[in-house]
Amino acid sequence: MGWGLKINGVKIKEPPPGGFSISHYNLTKSGRVSSGKMTMELVAKKRKFFFKYPVISAVDKNLIMSLIDGTDMFFTLEYIEDGVQKSAVVYVGEIKREGFRAGGLSGWYWKNFEFDLIEQ
Repeated sequence: MGWGLKINGVKIKEPPPGGFSISHYNLTKSGRVSSGKMTMELVAKKRKFFFKYPVISAVDKNLIMSLIDGTDMFFTLEYIEDGVQKSAVVYVGEIKREGFRAGGLSGWYWKNFEFDLIEQ
């Protein structure tokens, strides 16, 4: 079944096993009162999504890049977690890749293509 990954409704290539991960974190507002005791308020719970492709074709990479590295700063990520369809409005963080050409005339490929999407 896979992760059912879509960006703005467009299905993207599934990363290989271990190539998609999610982290959860809390956004907080903290400070100290006159006694020195720390206070903290939970502002929001957010997610960060990590994508890793050891090797990807230029066609698949270019499709993903067109969806995450355009003029729109925010976009929708859809995925399946524990059998439940979920979504998040995200923006792109760092995008890394190393180019190499393999397979002669069969086309361009990239290695170690990685990017992360951060919830708005």
